[in-house]
Amino acid sequence: MAVSTGYIGLFYEEHDEEPQRIFDPQNSRAHRHVPADQLIVYNPHKEVRQLREMNPYTGQMSVDSRTVVVSIDGACRGNGTPSARAAWGVYFGPQSMLNASDALDATLPQTSTRAEIEALSQALDIIRYNVSDDHSLVHYHIRTDSSYLVKTFSSWIHNWIENGGMNSQGRRVAHFEVLEEIQELLDDMTDGDDGGMTFKFWLVPRDDNKEADALANQAL
Repeated sequence: MAVSTGYIGLFYEEHDEEPQRIFDPQNSRAHRHVPADQLIVYNPHKEVRQLREMNPYTGQMSVDSRTVVVSIDGACRGNGTPSARAAWGVYFGPQSMLNASDALDATLPQTSTRAEIEALSQALDIIRYNVSDDHSLVHYHIRTDSSYLVKTFSSWIHNWIENGGMNSQGRRVAHFEVLEEIQELLDDMTDGDDGGMTFKFWLVPRDDNKEADALANQAL
């Protein structure tokens, strides 16, 4: 099977079947037939990982040079206890200078959920300040093992904002302020003055998110 060093950009743009802000290779016509161990490739020149796609008519695989795959994770030791300590990790690729991790600020709730949120916030800041000037990189895929994050930013957040931070049960949404800030940043990087990018959340099993998990645990 031939592999090209170019990309099938128009095919990806016109035929991608994914709903907004959700990415699942099995539901994407351009990616479902790419072997899992070949789907992500590291670009050492840009220090990011990128997606391979396949033209279903020719079987030719190519690297979509407009994509970035970033993995995020949070870790928490003693979750739910007074002595809990949490940390976050962001992984762009092996030995990438963009990789980052740190302990959660002591003033923040030391929980696994808050650590996951912080990982996303930090990833977006890295993209905004260190990657976005490269205008060849426009399609960002955020890999996470947190179904909470995926559901929040693909579905729930809009209703929460419309309801002033209240959920469907009439209760205050935990961490609403930072979630709203992240949503505003995503909107700005997509459609605002810093726009032109797309963001999709990619839910993966925990075993497929080991690099970001390792970074988070190293910070504890």
